[in-house]
Amino acid sequence: MKNLGLIFLLSTILIAPAFSQSEKLNNWKYISVDNNRAKWGDFDEPEWLRYFGVDALDVNKDGYLDIVSGRYFYLNPGGNMEGEWKRYDLGKNVDAYLFTDVDGDKYADVIALALPGVFWFEAEDKTGEKWSVQKIGEIPRTGHVNSQGYRAVQLLEGTKKQLLFAVEGGIHACTVPKKPKEESNWKWFKIIPTESDEGIGIGDIDGDGDIDIACGDIDPGQKEHPKLVNWHENPGSVSEVWKKHSVGRTVQAADRFEVADMDGDGKADIVVSEEMYPGLEPEASVFVYTNPGDPTRENWDRKSMVTTWSVNNLDVADLDDDGDMDIVSCEHKGSDYRRLIFENDGKGNFEMFSPDKGRESHLGTRLYDLDGDGDLDMISIAWDHHQHLHLWRNDYKK
Repeated sequence: MKNLGLIFLLSTILIAPAFSQSEKLNNWKYISVDNNRAKWGDFDEPEWLRYFGVDALDVNKDGYLDIVSGRYFYLNPGGNMEGEWKRYDLGKNVDAYLFTDVDGDKYADVIALALPGVFWFEAEDKTGEKWSVQKIGEIPRTGHVNSQGYRAVQLLEGTKKQLLFAVEGGIHACTVPKKPKEESNWKWFKIIPTESDEGIGIGDIDGDGDIDIACGDIDPGQKEHPKLVNWHENPGSVSEVWKKHSVGRTVQAADRFEVADMDGDGKADIVVSEEMYPGLEPEASVFVYTNPGDPTRENWDRKSMVTTWSVNNLDVADLDDDGDMDIVSCEHKGSDYRRLIFENDGKGNFEMFSPDKGRESHLGTRLYDLDGDGDLDMISIAWDHHQHLHLWRNDYKK
């Protein structure tokens, strides 16, 4: 009888199905990194302003990614990440946006804005408890003082990464110089004239091997609500204006942008989420614009993933290890504040999952493997509930 029981148990294990896609994409653990964040306006005008920046890097080399956001640096507690995330102040009211290697040493570097000022912060040791600061230039302010579109990416061969910020009048770029300690070596150029200071998407849109940029713009004669979707062709320089190509239009304001091959045809598509202000109606969408093969052709096909409350968050990655690109976002308005995952079937058809709700996000749902276990976790910052820095640990492999 014991042998029969063992045989039954083994047969049950052998025929047990693998995780379904639903189980994979709904298996997350929420962790509060911080629920007592200040806002920009607690220190400087305007009083209503919040922080926009968030990024992750393993600062102390322990195998776990740490977080920088606004004026704060957070040290990952390791393990299941449910311990205390120690918070350190950068010592200046800035909005920290990006980790990027500036001077090639072993200590972490952060790029932050207090526009018109741009600043380089460097950790004084591996703990990240104290940071030194140096001004590295000036670019225009925005209607929200600081930028809502930012990237650190290598646009040119043979150089360090370029920094990109969407500000008043356009996207400004700067190559991290070989001698960064001299402010005069940081050369900023407006490479894309646009009236949108919102999101920036990066990817090889024309298939020529370098990184292009997708972003929004405002109709001529209008003063707000960018509804034009464009991509800009990399000319191999960040000291001249990049050529613009029209993709199409949004319905509401084009907010966040990502570039990736969403339908498996080897060509980069463009994903856009929409903002609505004051956001009192559920009429904002997440769109995929499909590359027509000749990306210079106008009016790309547009497919809506969802129409819901203002979605000021966006990221794209392979969340379930099936070889295609999925989409994540989160509602910034409404009553549910749903976190949204769009699972790709590999051909650009999507099924939506909502594994959590009740946590408002703004300029978030950013994907990183924070605990080094091989899957992507998610961090997000809030606006209406600005005190919160959210983390969802991805547990589908556990």
